[in-house]
Amino acid sequence: MSPETISQSVLVPLEGDALSDGELKYPKWQAEFQESMVELDREKLCEKMKKFENAVFVRLKELASSSDHRNEREAIADAASTLRLLKKDKLS
Repeated sequence: MSPETISQSVLVPLEGDALSDGELKYPKWQAEFQESMVELDREKLCEKMKKFENAVFVRLKELASSSDHRNEREAIADAASTLRLLKKDKLS
């Protein structure tokens, strides 16, 4: 599966979860993910991936005490998988 395919679950809201244009469903980490996906410069890509990883770490700590947020946890897992593939493809 390509990074583009996996990332669709993070970039495109599910039916019923539609947001207005420009609004992020998961603003605490999704902007960092999107910035990583469009970065072409290898050095900047590494930096943006680190920012994403830090944002996800903080967010998962916030979610640790809650059993809710299943959709967000799945979106984080999808985004992380996508960036692992991107890292392998672009930085190896």
